[in-house]
Amino acid sequence: MINQEIIIFKWVSNYLSMKKTIPFIILLCLCYSAIFAQVSKSTKKQLAKAKSIANWEKDYKEEYSNCAYYSKYTAKQRLAKYPFSKAAKVLAVSYKYRGFGQEPEDKQDNSPRKGLYVNNGVLDTTTLIEIKQLSKKQINELTSLIFNTDYKKRDATHLVSFGKCFEPRNAFIFLSANDQVLDYIEICFTCNQNQSSSNKIDIGVLCTQKYQMFSNYFKNIGVVYGTLGRDYDEEDIKVE
Repeated sequence: MINQEIIIFKWVSNYLSMKKTIPFIILLCLCYSAIFAQVSKSTKKQLAKAKSIANWEKDYKEEYSNCAYYSKYTAKQRLAKYPFSKAAKVLAVSYKYRGFGQEPEDKQDNSPRKGLYVNNGVLDTTTLIEIKQLSKKQINELTSLIFNTDYKKRDATHLVSFGKCFEPRNAFIFLSANDQVLDYIEICFTCNQNQSSSNKIDIGVLCTQKYQMFSNYFKNIGVVYGTLGRDYDEEDIKVE
């Protein structure tokens, strides 16, 4: 009788031990499956990325990023786009770069003020070197440059190169009929960067020659300072 009880006790112990072990084994299998799935998913992503890069290198050609003219929008359609639709006047200007992080007016600094300043919608012209109000013909050319200039091959992969700096010395300023500043685009030809005050307008598709085309545009209308893409640091600090 005692032997039977011992046998029964061992059987119960083994059964309880198995009940504890089985969930652990199941959990271990589930964890292994999850890890394997994650590794498999990661591997698939890496393979897909490698394939994408290989296809990009195969299909990419530098000439595809060259600028080309397309009659995408008529003059009327271009003028209907912001901010030309609201502007009564468009100015092209140049000015000295005021330096990173400098405030418009520093009472402790007696050096000449530099940069582009708009105070409560009023353009401060005292810091501007060159100011040109664009004619209708020049505005038409500007809108065409922005909206109708695109990549030579638009459905290809393109590279855009630019510097990390932003040292603007040129701008297009859009004015209302009563000379209130509606918006403006600042351009840095040294670093190939542009930025608008509202982020609603830019210089369009950044095909390879785009900044050179804008540089030529400024020079053709008589705004030269800042457009040459060279180092202007020494000239910026000169006292006139």
